[in-house]
Amino acid sequence: MPESQGDKLRVGTDGSRLPGPGESSSEQVRRWIETPVEFWEACARDYGPMVSLSLGSLGTVILISDPESVKAVFQLSPDAFECHQYNEHYRYVMGDNSVLLQDGERHRGQRRLLSPMLRHEPFVPKVPAIRAIALRTVSTWPVEEAFRPRPSFQEITFQVMVDLLLGNLESETGQALVSAYREAVLRQVGSWGPWRNFTRMQPKIRELLAAEIGVRRADPLQPGALTSLAQARDSDGLPISDAELEDHVFSLLVAGVDTTAISLTWALYWLCRKERVRETLLEEMTGAGSALPGPHLLDLPYLNAVFSEVLRMVPIVPTPSGRKLTRETRIGRYVFPAGTTLVPCTYLVHRREDLYPNGDRFLPERFLDRRFAPHEYFPFGGGARACLGGMLAEVEFKVVLAAVLSCWEIQALDTRPLQPIRHGTLLAPPDEFQVVVRSMAPAQRGTA
Repeated sequence: MPESQGDKLRVGTDGSRLPGPGESSSEQVRRWIETPVEFWEACARDYGPMVSLSLGSLGTVILISDPESVKAVFQLSPDAFECHQYNEHYRYVMGDNSVLLQDGERHRGQRRLLSPMLRHEPFVPKVPAIRAIALRTVSTWPVEEAFRPRPSFQEITFQVMVDLLLGNLESETGQALVSAYREAVLRQVGSWGPWRNFTRMQPKIRELLAAEIGVRRADPLQPGALTSLAQARDSDGLPISDAELEDHVFSLLVAGVDTTAISLTWALYWLCRKERVRETLLEEMTGAGSALPGPHLLDLPYLNAVFSEVLRMVPIVPTPSGRKLTRETRIGRYVFPAGTTLVPCTYLVHRREDLYPNGDRFLPERFLDRRFAPHEYFPFGGGARACLGGMLAEVEFKVVLAAVLSCWEIQALDTRPLQPIRHGTLLAPPDEFQVVVRSMAPAQRGTA
């Protein structure tokens, strides 16, 4: 009998079969959504580093936690796969033109358009402005009173993104956007709620953006990245449409806000539990002295190690864009037919004991002692679909965390271990995670 597609998928060059759970597709989807970490860990434990799953409309999905196989996936030609099917859930919050929903030449063209504004260099002069935005919010935290820090971080990162786009957070449009975000999104932080609320905000935000786009098309001297987008041309030399510009803004506001806010919340969680790490970080900042609120903050080695370890322990995007193959492809000793979706699992790779000994412990020092390859450490994905906003996330994280530590001594309300939960497609601390802050001594606050 001829070999079926399912047999071909499961048979390696040595006759071995790719394993996977035998439960129904609907049950696998439920576990993927409701208990993702437990599901992925069980898959790796029971079936190994390449697991065949059946995930509803996505069909056959191969969950990959072997670094060499991840490397092969990241090296695939962009013409060998599509990602829009895996990212379909972003459509209702980002719009049809989001870069996450494009493939092929259209995706490459949008990356060329967006990447200049998301490089490292434009953010360095923004360090004082980001710090000022952070201090305005964190300085209002209640003293000796438990509260959830994540809404504050979401407000900070949203304001930073608005300032980046408009060049003036205090403008009428800037303040209108911030006000709408506070009213519609920050009231509900957990699960998918904020994304649904953000979707309901779209008509109002699009109305504000349409007016701004008109101004910036007419005046190329207006500050902010939105002006660059409004003046941009596509590969045919034509202006980018208003609808596409608006969708790019929505993509930045969704992808660039929640992710950094959640990583900062995880940072507080670990710093509350690891007093030695917190003290080492404060000593480094104190030693940097007057360099601190400037760009030199970005070069502090231990702060960089803390940032890296936070994103290792719980990568905010735990499974970067799955690649749905458009042609037969070999990965290692397995040949996969077109239609199979390959999904590197950042969470599982980042917990491999052969790469990260004591992988369940928060140890920033591991990033002082070793440089990891892009297929061993990839909190921002990799290959042709690597996240464009990694540099912005790093700058924001470091500046905002330094601002928090310059104001407050932080203590968790509950030091029990927290299991990550879903926040849309991201992994966040449970909604009940709270902290208590106490003022630092004036001398310590001044140096930090």
